Amino acid sequence: MTESEFIAQWNKDYPESLPINYELKLVYPDRWFRIHSLPESKRYAETEDEYKIILDRQNQLINDLIGEESEVAITFGLYNCDSSNDNPKELTEFGEFEKVLSIDLQKERPEEYEFEMYFDIYVKSENWKKGKRDAILKAIADDELRAMFVSWTKKCVIAPYDGGVDVIVDSSEKRDRLKNKYRNWLSDREDGM
Repeated sequence: MTESEFIAQWNKDYPESLPINYELKLVYPDRWFRIHSLPESKRYAETEDEYKIILDRQNQLINDLIGEESEVAITFGLYNCDSSNDNPKELTEFGEFEKVLSIDLQKERPEEYEFEMYFDIYVKSENWKKGKRDAILKAIADDELRAMFVSWTKKCVIAPYDGGVDVIVDSSEKRDRLKNKYRNWLSDREDGM
């Protein structure tokens, strides 16, 4: 996926937001829900059995949302203090990602960023296969990485974090159906967090 293709598609599907995973739930609260990755809202795995629960839940959720072998864009962001960072690719242990966007955070969020700061978005497109991205999901669960899985065809963003998964779908009706389906994995809190 090229820079212009990603930006055009993002702006079409999510025009009110930047592709920053933790902001989406605030911008699209009527299309958002969250599952917790472990029973009783436990945040971090301590045993291999708990990692298995995390991976099983997240793989099932992603598979249900986008389907086996469907195209998905995996995105992650890196903070950077240098506007001249021209690195068009980022080689990670999870493969090579292309930089598609550099967000000037001081310009976009002046109340939050007093000094020059950039958020570079990197993307890799591939077909989703259950279990194939367990290493990424585990790194996210251990708070070593922040990433999103974006399906343009299924119109959803799946943003795992250390403790669960935030999901943005294309309607509040679909969100409500999914919340009902995954009710045993939801938070007991009224705000859904």
